[in-house]
Amino acid sequence: MHPRLLSVLPHSVMLGVSALLYYAALQIDAPVSLSATRIGPDTWPKFIIATMAGLCLYEIVKRLLIGSSFTATGLAQGLNRAPQAADRELAAAPPSQHNGKLAAGILLIAGFVFGVVYLGFFVATVLFLAGFAWIGGFRRPLIVAATSLVGGFVLLVIFMRVAYISLPLGAGPFRDLSLMLLKLIGVS
Repeated sequence: MHPRLLSVLPHSVMLGVSALLYYAALQIDAPVSLSATRIGPDTWPKFIIATMAGLCLYEIVKRLLIGSSFTATGLAQGLNRAPQAADRELAAAPPSQHNGKLAAGILLIAGFVFGVVYLGFFVATVLFLAGFAWIGGFRRPLIVAATSLVGGFVLLVIFMRVAYISLPLGAGPFRDLSLMLLKLIGVS
């Protein structure tokens, strides 16, 4: 097989998979919404699948016409550079320190999963973002607080206003806060 044709084989297979997945997404039974401003449940899968197909087509055309055989190196690219001071410190740290951070991260994720029902999405996300930064070693409280608050609010807007995903409101005062924030961003 010609090398250029061989280089497009994986992308061609994925393009075929995209076509099958898009056909499956067409089978999603989504009643027409009464409001023309809302998107249906079939929109996001179709968008993501169409994006995947577009990227496959781009790679096929690029490899056939230009003959580019660029491959992403990802993490392997960092293996060719000299270690930075932070890398040496991380490598010198005892494994038990890394295990503690790993365990704390896992507990934080579990706490988010179980706590989001009671705290609501916004409060749970703010606490998660702050906790994750703190566990990771970032010790500037004002920046952690500001980033967590802004990040939680941005995610709330993306999920509720853009993607129309229903999120947990929480209980008690957390529910009141969630309802106030939803009213602020125009979600009824």
